[in-house]
Amino acid sequence: MITMDHELGTIHRGALQRQARQRVDRIDDLRAAKNASDRGLNQRDIAELLATSQAKVHRMLKTIERRSGNLEQDPEELILRVFAYDTDRRELVEILKAFPYTFGESAPYPHEGRTPGTWDQVVAAYAQDLLTKDEFNKVRAAIGR
Repeated sequence: MITMDHELGTIHRGALQRQARQRVDRIDDLRAAKNASDRGLNQRDIAELLATSQAKVHRMLKTIERRSGNLEQDPEELILRVFAYDTDRRELVEILKAFPYTFGESAPYPHEGRTPGTWDQVVAAYAQDLLTKDEFNKVRAAIGR
């Protein structure tokens, strides 16, 4: 385990921000691909439009299909955008406090496991240091968790 000093902490935060920007870019690409597909463009045309490969467009459209076409903003995306671009965290906390969360549920019998909810995204963001303890506690208190 690395002992973090200020300089190493800055390097680590920069790496996390770059990863967050990549994830946000993938979400934006999915929305762009869905928009183009909804307009009737084929995969080759979407690939040309998005300056990518047809194979990548195919994978994006499959991802959209698995999500049942739902690409609405969720807590993970909201948190990633603020973290990646160092925008107003107070506004983020207020949005998260008002978000209509879903909570994880156990899979019905005979299945095993758990289906995560949107609240799990907030918990994961806190665990990944994308939210501070104070921010997390404010959101948690606001929703009664």
